[in-house]
Amino acid sequence: MENFAGVGVSPGRVIGPIRHMPKSVGEPPAGERHDSPDAPEAAVAALKAASKAVQEELKRRAGIAKGDAKAVLQATSLMAADPMLLKSATKLINNGTSPARAVWEAGASVAEMLHNLGGYMAERTADVLDVRSRIVAELRGLPAPGIPSSDTPFVLVAEDLA
Repeated sequence: MENFAGVGVSPGRVIGPIRHMPKSVGEPPAGERHDSPDAPEAAVAALKAASKAVQEELKRRAGIAKGDAKAVLQATSLMAADPMLLKSATKLINNGTSPARAVWEAGASVAEMLHNLGGYMAERTADVLDVRSRIVAELRGLPAPGIPSSDTPFVLVAEDLA
């Protein structure tokens, strides 16, 4: 048996199997370039494929969720294919930036714009940054950020549960 100390989100104590929250996706190095021999077409195609895969996974999760979680996942799935995000990232890729770095920078720009609008739009900033991380994870072959899937109840252990 292993004990974990931290801040619980529910009162009391629990015993059960644990699942660890995947580590957050790291920022691709500044100045990272794509090295595709068919650049930039292949790099743009990789971005679009990753965006589509993230969108489909979020739609799948929305299909089994209920209530507010369902609505949030549906809205977030739309962000994964946001034309402004993809157009901005594509422009960076066409200038030689790697797909991961391009979507990272484009996501930061979209998030900043939403934050500056304030109100409900500012509340979507975290969703854009989540989608950005998911696309980068897909491009890099890393586990997507978020709560792990399981058919049985479990105790979630995470360094940060944003």
